[in-house]
Amino acid sequence: MPELPDLTIYAENLAKALTGKKVHEVAYHQRGKLNVAEAELSRAVNGAQLTGVERAGKQVAFRFDNGNTLRVHLMLTGGFVLTDSSAMTSLRYPVLTVRFDDGSVLAVTDEKGWANLALNPGDDKDAPDALVLTPEQLEQLCRKKPRALIKPLLLDQALIGGIGNAYADEILWTARISPKSPAGKLPPEAVRDLAAAIPQVLEDAIAELRKRHPDMVAGEYREFLKVHRPELKTSPTGAKILKETVQSKRTYYTEEQRLYQ
Repeated sequence: MPELPDLTIYAENLAKALTGKKVHEVAYHQRGKLNVAEAELSRAVNGAQLTGVERAGKQVAFRFDNGNTLRVHLMLTGGFVLTDSSAMTSLRYPVLTVRFDDGSVLAVTDEKGWANLALNPGDDKDAPDALVLTPEQLEQLCRKKPRALIKPLLLDQALIGGIGNAYADEILWTARISPKSPAGKLPPEAVRDLAAAIPQVLEDAIAELRKRHPDMVAGEYREFLKVHRPELKTSPTGAKILKETVQSKRTYYTEEQRLYQ
């Protein structure tokens, strides 16, 4: 599943390619999930100009000049495709296609059909984004969910926006905190270390992706991760990488990471 660094690069590249273009026609292909009727989506988007694309947690938001917003959650296997009208018939597993006046096309595709599309998804306040989460906010979350293991807490999109399984492991290794530590057992200095590790790991990953895969709008690239890679046997500091399931999530960590209990 794409995570915050991947989605940040997707949004940047989609914004560069599509901002300022006018929608000729949008089509929902009866795959994935759409929160409104197809006709309502068409009324909201057809004829509108795309004014911006941005990441919102683990979603990508498309904003239009008429005030409407379409959010896309790619889920496990979804992706974006930039193409043109002549190639639309060759698209595999289309969920949504947006054709612009200049003939260019944005498609959302998903082999499993799990992608979620949401038009104007409501006024509920999003959880704090991982890139701007403060140490104070993280401490409050740990107090609010003291029995939650720290890895599942980081993954809870209702609490923190953007972190997925792979980067949670990277963050916890950087902070040297065991993924099996209950959140309420973390001392203040560990919470501060964790709060510092979150943006450090994510921003470093964004920089790596910009350098290694500058045009990406789909796919996941993990070749630079330090512990969450199946082929790795040891961490950069030489510790053996342990692999086990923590609350249904495949987890990579080392004994360098302290278990607070």
